[in-house]
Amino acid sequence: MIRQSDGVSLSALIKPENVIFLDGKPSKEEAVLRLTEAIFPRVDGLISRKVLFDRVAEVEKLNPVLESGFYIPHAKFPELDGFHAVLGILHEGFTDQATGLKVKALLLLLSPHRPAFFQRHLNMLSLLSQTFQPEFIEKLAVQKDPAAAAALVTGK
Repeated sequence: MIRQSDGVSLSALIKPENVIFLDGKPSKEEAVLRLTEAIFPRVDGLISRKVLFDRVAEVEKLNPVLESGFYIPHAKFPELDGFHAVLGILHEGFTDQATGLKVKALLLLLSPHRPAFFQRHLNMLSLLSQTFQPEFIEKLAVQKDPAAAAALVTGK
C-alpha cells in the first residue's frame, strides 16, 4: 500500500490505464522506449514526440537501477503542470548490465521543471524507492491484470 509523503501519492498516477506489461525480456533501453511510447499520448500537445523521446533517452543513461531492482527513469519538462507516469511490469524481468540487478518493475516519471515543484519531485522519488522494495516487486511481477496491479500499488 502506498503511503503519502509530503503531499505526494501514487494513487492519482497508478491507475489501470497507466500500467503496462512488458512481455519477453526487453533490454533496459527497450523497456524505457516502450514506456515512453505509452506515456506520449498523455503529454501530446504539451511536449513534442521528438523532445520527449530525446529527453527521456538522455536522462535514462543517467538514472541508475536501485538496489531493490526497481528502476525509475525520470525527466523534467517546463511544459508540465503535474506528474505523469507509466508503470511497466515484466514477469521475467531483465538484468541491468551496469549493476547485474534483475529488474521486474520500472516507472517512467515525468515532472514539471519548475523550482516550486522540485521538492515534490524529490518526495515522489523517495516514495517510489521506499514502496518498491524486492518483496513488493515480486508480488507485482506475478500480476496479470493492470487493474490488479494498480490495486496492489494503491491499496484499493
